[in-house]
Amino acid sequence: MKKNKIWITGSGMVGKALIKKLSTNKKYQILRSSKNKLDQINQTKTDSWIKKNRPDTIIISSALVGGIQLNSSIPADFLYQNSMMYLNIINSAHNYGCKKIIFLGASCMYPKLGKQPFKENLILNGKIEETNEGYGISKILGVKFLELINKQYLTNHISIIPAASYGPNDCYDENKNHVIPALINKFHTAKIKKRNQVNIWGSGNVKREFIHVDDMASGIIHIIENYRENSPINLGTGEEFTIKKLANIIKKVVNYKGKIEFDKSKPDGIKRKILDNSRLKKLGWKPNISIEEGIKNTYQDFLKNKI
Repeated sequence: MKKNKIWITGSGMVGKALIKKLSTNKKYQILRSSKNKLDQINQTKTDSWIKKNRPDTIIISSALVGGIQLNSSIPADFLYQNSMMYLNIINSAHNYGCKKIIFLGASCMYPKLGKQPFKENLILNGKIEETNEGYGISKILGVKFLELINKQYLTNHISIIPAASYGPNDCYDENKNHVIPALINKFHTAKIKKRNQVNIWGSGNVKREFIHVDDMASGIIHIIENYRENSPINLGTGEEFTIKKLANIIKKVVNYKGKIEFDKSKPDGIKRKILDNSRLKKLGWKPNISIEEGIKNTYQDFLKNKI
């Protein structure tokens, strides 16, 4: 039987988890590319690569990513680099007959004041959170471009909108990445340096939903193989945690004995962020990794590969 040639466009945390998951599935032949050899922001190079390799399926997992601090400091870079990548890949994939394009959106695409849990039809129904504006707009652009291709050409490509992911191979720099890896690094550093206090941005009262990257990879593949519609679909756990509770879980896993102080002068971002996962439930998928188990697993990865 002819294998499905699948290209995972990114080689970061999500890309690695997808490749690990798909490498055990005999239906797929994984196409590989490296950031050094293929600049996806360059339209000509991206077009040439897709024309030469002709993937049957593409999962767009590449992105310039970062936490609230980095998003706020270089928003134009987030908008430009991500938009160019997404438009280049989607346009060339369509032009060369790719059967299935999977675009990974982000929960920050949803309106700041939208009703929660966020349903997929809320996209573009309000202003998004300012601290993620560049990144969020680029994700909306990717989702809408794919949606319009589906409408114009009667194709069946999918946008998947995952909750915030974490897990092995994440970036642990607190100035660059998201809350879980940043806090793991912060608490571990405080423990090693015997600091009696850890300071965390914001009030600690905002609520967030997280998905372990291995669950995310499992969910993406389940959606590809079972979802028959072409409208966006959320990929979440249905669980949410305050940053305060999350910090205490990480503190316990790291075995840090000091105090936690929240700096309320720093921005919180959106007050709550949880996805409606009713479409996903109908497909019969659910996560397997609890937040405690996932953080233990992530901390072990950090200790092996810490910056």
